[in-house]
Amino acid sequence: MRGIAIIFVVYLHVYFSAWDGVPGREVLVLHAIHLFAHGAVPVFLFVSGLLLARSRPTSMVDFATRKLRRIYIPLVFWMFVALAYSMATEGGLSMTLVRSMLAFGISGQYYYLVVLLVLMVAFFLVAKAPWGGSARIPVAAFMVNLATIVYYQHSTVAGNFAVVAYRNPFVWVFFFSFGFYAGRRWRDLAWTETLLLPAAAAMVAIGAYYFWSGQTGEYPVSYFGVQVFLFSTCAIVFYTALIRRLARSRIGRWLIEPFRRLSRYSFAIYLAHKPLFVVWLAGELVSNGRYSHDYLQLMTALFVVGFTTTLVFVLAIEKISPWFAATLVGIEPPAEAATPVASQ
Repeated sequence: MRGIAIIFVVYLHVYFSAWDGVPGREVLVLHAIHLFAHGAVPVFLFVSGLLLARSRPTSMVDFATRKLRRIYIPLVFWMFVALAYSMATEGGLSMTLVRSMLAFGISGQYYYLVVLLVLMVAFFLVAKAPWGGSARIPVAAFMVNLATIVYYQHSTVAGNFAVVAYRNPFVWVFFFSFGFYAGRRWRDLAWTETLLLPAAAAMVAIGAYYFWSGQTGEYPVSYFGVQVFLFSTCAIVFYTALIRRLARSRIGRWLIEPFRRLSRYSFAIYLAHKPLFVVWLAGELVSNGRYSHDYLQLMTALFVVGFTTTLVFVLAIEKISPWFAATLVGIEPPAEAATPVASQ
């Protein structure tokens, strides 16, 4: 699931608005990709919550030490890399860059790890409570999350308000709590298979309403739409069940194996793909080339170049220096591939 999700994350980060004259079918295709791609962050939160529930750290010190080493040291390193790039392209350090750095927005996506930190600490404390496995927690989280999304859907999410909105834990809390509850409640995720067809049917219905409302009015801004939230909720169950079924056949295992292998690189790709590979390298190689006049082809080419070069980079770093790769780049060592890790 993480291997597939990181592909969607990179695709989301090459997105730009369509220019006048772009055929409506291309815009429709991009919104279809967006609907699925916006489930990537919920997938990562679900997985992180589930693995936190199963890891059962012994103390806050142990918990904090492991998260600092695995997540936040690589985060700080890549934030300074992004800052150096921004300073080089914008003529030096400015207050705008300083504010962006302090808000974990220097590369546009690192804010997610601040949200994750809040959720991990909160649910570490929940795990220690006697009622930590109660179903009331994900139910309450769902209601709070849904209410928050409804509020933002009917607001103008822009400027400083948007900065706060994306960093609001209540926008994401259900997905983490759902994973946490699943990790506490069930030994495995076999229960999702009984819900495969209902989840698929719900996704079709929600998707149909999403496109109808978007074509007759306007599409929601990013994650701040009820349809997007409900679609992602059903998608987590659907993806889990589908992967479990695929894993039981030889062809299915062959299909999912590349994504399984990609999984342990997902955090490193998340940290490194902007701005060096997607913004600069892909932009230089693609933006003025043969695809520059076709909206859908241009976005796809930017994604292919940005994702491929990022993957080549992290694989090369792992070969050159495993210590550097694990400590600062964010690559999971093979023996730790099943441990909790945050990535987007």
